[in-house]
Amino acid sequence: MHGYSSSEESDDPRRPRSQPASSGNNQDQKKKRKKRLPPQQTINRLWKKFSSRKFHKAVSVLPFDPVVAPRSGLDRPNELLSESYERAAEECRRKVQKIVQECKRVNMRYRDPGWDLDWDLKYEKGNTLNYIGTEKFEISKATLLGSKAVVPKAVKRVHEIFENPTFMKDVKGSDIKQGGLGDCWLMSSLTALASVEDGVPRCCVAYDTKIGIYGFLFYRDGEWVYSIVDDKLYLKSPCWDSPSMQRDLLQQIDREDVETVYRKTYQTGSKALFFAQCKDQNETWVPLLEKAYAKAHGDYASLSGGWIGEGLEDLSGGVTTELLTSDILDLDAFWENEMSKVNKEFMFGCSTGLLDYGYGQRDGISEAHAYVVVDARTLKSGQRLVKLRNPWGEIRKGLWEGPWSDGSKEWTTEVQEELGHKFGSDSVFWISFEDLIRKYTHFDRTRLFRNDDDWRCCQRWIGVDVPWKADYHEKFRVKLTRDSPFILVLAQLDGRYFKGLQGQYSFRLHFRLHHEDRPDAEDYIVRSHGNYFMKRSVSVELPDLPAGNYTVYLKVTGQRDSKQPSVEEVVKREAKDRVENEKLAQVGYAYDLAHSKAWEHMEKVAKIRKQRDQQKASACRQEERRRQWERRHISRDITKKQKKKNTEKKERKKEAKQAARR
Repeated sequence: MHGYSSSEESDDPRRPRSQPASSGNNQDQKKKRKKRLPPQQTINRLWKKFSSRKFHKAVSVLPFDPVVAPRSGLDRPNELLSESYERAAEECRRKVQKIVQECKRVNMRYRDPGWDLDWDLKYEKGNTLNYIGTEKFEISKATLLGSKAVVPKAVKRVHEIFENPTFMKDVKGSDIKQGGLGDCWLMSSLTALASVEDGVPRCCVAYDTKIGIYGFLFYRDGEWVYSIVDDKLYLKSPCWDSPSMQRDLLQQIDREDVETVYRKTYQTGSKALFFAQCKDQNETWVPLLEKAYAKAHGDYASLSGGWIGEGLEDLSGGVTTELLTSDILDLDAFWENEMSKVNKEFMFGCSTGLLDYGYGQRDGISEAHAYVVVDARTLKSGQRLVKLRNPWGEIRKGLWEGPWSDGSKEWTTEVQEELGHKFGSDSVFWISFEDLIRKYTHFDRTRLFRNDDDWRCCQRWIGVDVPWKADYHEKFRVKLTRDSPFILVLAQLDGRYFKGLQGQYSFRLHFRLHHEDRPDAEDYIVRSHGNYFMKRSVSVELPDLPAGNYTVYLKVTGQRDSKQPSVEEVVKREAKDRVENEKLAQVGYAYDLAHSKAWEHMEKVAKIRKQRDQQKASACRQEERRRQWERRHISRDITKKQKKKNTEKKERKKEAKQAARR
C-alpha cells in the first residue's frame, strides 16, 4: 500500500506524528530536555567554550592611589650594568644624608616611620612580622608574656643591645648564624657574598651608626632598589620590667644586681637577637641586612622558604642557572670552568633530598636545606676538594661525616697547612668533588658581574596572554652588533614582594632563540631548560654568539591552585571592616608598583585590540547591512513578480468571465 497509512504504527519517517495527550508539566520537561549531541560535537563544544574564557589579572590593588611607573617599565636602552646600580646608590645616599641632617637638627636618633618594629610589637599588629592573611608569628598579650610562644618578645636599639657595637668591621662568611626564621637560603647567600671581595660592603652604600640609619641595595625585577632602616632589632627575651620566667628564676638569687645580670644574660650581644645574628657578639651587619631585606619584602615571614639562587641574584645582581647533578655532561669541565672559579666568576649554593622524602640526613648532610660553596681547591696530590658551610652556624650539626670530614683519616698535617683548615670551626666542612656530586642533587650557579666588567644590558617588560594550550609566540627581537658572549634571561615579577596577593595562578617560563630569518620551530639556536624549583626566571648563557638579528619566542604555562584565594578575594576580605588597613596599603602599593612595569605595553596592546575589535565589528555590521539589503532586494523582486503574476491571473479570469457571457 502506497501513501500515508492511518495506522499509528507506521514506520514511514515522513509521516507527521501526533503528540500524545499528557499533562502540562511533562510538556515543559520535554521542552527543557536538551538534544544530545554526538560525542565529537560534545567535545568540540566543551573546548570551544573552555578556551573562549579569557584570563584577566588585576594589575592594581589600589586604583584610587595610582603609582608612578618606574623607568624600568619603559624600554631600557643599551647601558652598562653598573649604571643601574650607581643610580640607585646615589639616590640612597642622598636620602640617608637628608635624614641624618634632620635627626641632627632635632637631636634624635632615626625612627623609621613606615616600618617601626617597636610600636608594631607594642600595638600587637605584627605587620612587620607576618605577610597579609597569615599569622606565622602570633602577636598577642598571651604570646608576648608566655614562655613557650616562639615570637619576638622585645625591641631595642643597637646601642642598647651591644656593649661595643661594630658594623662591617670584619665581614666573614663564618660569622653568619641563622635565627628564628626559615631563611637558610638567604643566610647561605650572605655567606657566599661574604666570600666575594667587596661583596657585602657593596650592598650597604650609606649609613650612620650614631644616628642609627642604614641604606642597603637589592636587585629586584631587573633594577636596583634601596631599603633604608633604623637600628631597632627584635629580641628573644622580654624587657626586665615585663613578666617573664627568666626574671622569676633570677629573683630567687639573693643578689642586689639582679636586673643587671638579667640584661647582661638575656638582652646583651648577638645571642639576644631573635632573628639572624653574627657569631661575633658585637658585630651587627647580618641582622641589619636581614632587616633591610625583610622591609623590602614587607615583613620577616615573607623570607621564610626560598632558593639560594634567588638570594644570590637579589644581593649581587647576577644571573642564576639551576643545575641538577644528573644533567651535567662533563664533570671535569664543570670543575675546571665553573666550580674552581667560585667567588671570582660564580657563586654556588647546593641542596639535596628536596623531593625524595628521605631519612632527613645523608651522612650528616641535612636534606631540603641550603648549603653554600665557600671554596674549591685542588691539592698538590691532585685531589679535588670543595669547602661548604651550613648557615645554622652550629659547630657539629648538619655537617658531612664522610671522607675529608673533620677528624677523618684522610687529613694529614701537610694537607691542613695547605688548606689552612682547623677542625670544628665555623660550621664548615670539606668534601671531595666526587662525593659532592654524589650526595648533592641540586646546584644554584650564579654568575657574577663586577664593576670593571663591560657587560651591557637591554631589558623590556611586557604583559602576555596565557592561553589554555600554550604555544611559542614572537615577543622580543635582539640585535647584536658584534660577536660576544650572550646571556638571555626571561623573568616574571617576584611574588615574594607582595606575598599574600600572588593569587591562584603560578606560571612557568620557556623561550627559544632563533635567527630572525629562520623562525621554524626546529631551527632554534638554543632554548631554555625550565627551572624545576626557581620559577621566577629562566636563562641561558652562550660563550660566543655571532653578530646578527635574533628573535626570542616565548611560551608561558599557567597552573591554578584553587585552594589559594584570588587577589580580589584577599582585597575583599581585608577591606571588609571598612577600616584603615596599613598592611593592605603597604602590600597593595608593592603589588601596583611591580605591575606598573608593563602598563605602557598593556595600554598599547589594549588600544590595538580595541581598534581591531572595532574594525571587526565594523566589518560585521557592513556584512550584516549587505545581507539585509540583499534580503530586501530579493523580497522586493519577489513582491513585484507576485504582484505581476496576480495581476495577470486577474486579467485572465476577467477575460474568461467576459468570454463566458458572450
